[in-house]
Amino acid sequence: MNGSSVRAQEGRIQEFHYRFPWRSQAVYPGYHWSTQSGSGQDFRAYEPWFKHPDARRIDLHLSLRDPFEIPYVRVFNQRSRVPVYAVADLSGSMGSQGKLQLLAEFSAAVALSAYRTGDPFGFIGCDTTVRRDLSLPAVHRAGAALDLFGRLIHLKAAATSAEGLREASRYLSTRRSLVFLVSDFYLPRGLIEEVLASLSRHAVVPIVVWESEEYRRLPPFGLAQAKDRENGATRLLLFRRKLRERFQAAFAERCGDLNRLFTASGWAPFFLIDRFEANELTEYFLKW
Repeated sequence: MNGSSVRAQEGRIQEFHYRFPWRSQAVYPGYHWSTQSGSGQDFRAYEPWFKHPDARRIDLHLSLRDPFEIPYVRVFNQRSRVPVYAVADLSGSMGSQGKLQLLAEFSAAVALSAYRTGDPFGFIGCDTTVRRDLSLPAVHRAGAALDLFGRLIHLKAAATSAEGLREASRYLSTRRSLVFLVSDFYLPRGLIEEVLASLSRHAVVPIVVWESEEYRRLPPFGLAQAKDRENGATRLLLFRRKLRERFQAAFAERCGDLNRLFTASGWAPFFLIDRFEANELTEYFLKW
């Protein structure tokens, strides 16, 4: 895809709405419920005026009833920002054109949605290590969505592992953040569990990227080459009904395993299969 084609995608980048399950501790004003006092509509408590000397917040009824004649003010919590990250598996199994398109569209949508919500956005790409050349620090910047789309759509993912995911947490904000963990999760269970543990202080949304041709659109009968995208190995298989059913059953079992694994960690997965629809992700967050 050339530069003009990438620019043509700008108006097609989708936006979704998300929310954060905890109160933000950030001091900068933003959209999300916060622990910081300030100008807002989230009433917190009554406090003596000398602690919060703001005459506009004086509560006359409470102040006049105080036997010590101490004026009281109403204290509110402000809305604050939340850092938003996409942590992406860039190993070989994510290297098909369909998956790269999904990864690029989704990551750009996160960047655009964070920007319009007023939150800083960061991207951390990982294969055998954290790819610093394909990572962005968390900033609030217009144009990050289109820039990220262009970089990912041209990616040549061929690494044999996603071990770099183990180190991704070191590149996140020290504050609680919203983290989209994006992968097809063709990974050892131990690695997935370790990555989830390293991200446990953050709100994690597992995004499972699959293509239906991997398990639905299989040859009805005949010889076909099957390629392991993670290590590049190929095998010649004779497809027939029973083998096709075994493939489909294995994917169904994998789907159940991932659901159980992520749910046990406190986060339901979002399955991104063949196409990205922003409204479906908005509905996902409405269930939080």
